[in-house]
Amino acid sequence: MNFFIFVAALFFAVAVYELTNLFLVLWKGRRSDIIRVPVASNNDDIPKQRPHTALDAILLAVLPKRFDPNVADATDIMALLRRSGYYYANPGEFFAAAIRDFSQYLLIGAGLAVALVILDMPIAAIPILAIYIVLGLRRPYTRLKKIARKREDAMKNNMLLGLSVLESLLSVSTGAQEAFTRTAQIGGPFCNLLALLSAQITKLPPEDAVAVVKAHLPNPRDVEANLFLNDVLAYFKESRRILSGVKALRHSVHRLVLDATEERAALVRQRANLFGIFAIVGLLFALILPYMGLSF
Repeated sequence: MNFFIFVAALFFAVAVYELTNLFLVLWKGRRSDIIRVPVASNNDDIPKQRPHTALDAILLAVLPKRFDPNVADATDIMALLRRSGYYYANPGEFFAAAIRDFSQYLLIGAGLAVALVILDMPIAAIPILAIYIVLGLRRPYTRLKKIARKREDAMKNNMLLGLSVLESLLSVSTGAQEAFTRTAQIGGPFCNLLALLSAQITKLPPEDAVAVVKAHLPNPRDVEANLFLNDVLAYFKESRRILSGVKALRHSVHRLVLDATEERAALVRQRANLFGIFAIVGLLFALILPYMGLSF
């Protein structure tokens, strides 16, 4: 009996968790995919995190490495921020959001635990509270990783568009720097990287400018994006022609986009067939069961 009570409480907690996520998404809204280059270049320039409530102060004192930007190692956080397109402007803003998220999940978990104790189900209270504590600690990190994956998914389509425009501009003898700037006006993950490249190439050596852009890729292992940046570096360092590389890369990305589109279409067809099978089975049961003397 206790096992079934625990399972029921777990399902209830998951439902509350999903509803909480939906509410937070609707309340906070969606942010545009614009890469914002932070002014700060080291951890000393990170804005100070000031506690606004007693709970904030307790969290900063108890878990400083998790919530205090002046104590925590911000290296991994900065990498996630770059990959997400700076969903948070700086580590200070990220840690402030981490405190808010953890506080919300802690309150929800504590409320559920108290409700379970009142309902005479204390065996389920502690695991539910522990689950919400873990979810609250991981929430800001998983959010950034999810946003980075969304940028990665949108990267190829935007890259195909950007390379097509870039090829057209370079084909009419437009300078590479001007072509990057004009293509960047389209917007999107790849074109925003071109805007970042145009800004960095004017004040940094080519190697450093390309390294900055690579650090902002949604996926550092993106083969096509790295090939493009290598061609850009060869152009600025060795004056190698960039048009031929852009053409070849556009054809490669076009094939990848077509393959991905076909895979998604095949997946949609499979799901449609599966739903059709379930509908037919359900209809057969609805027709057969009454004749078998059964009812729901």
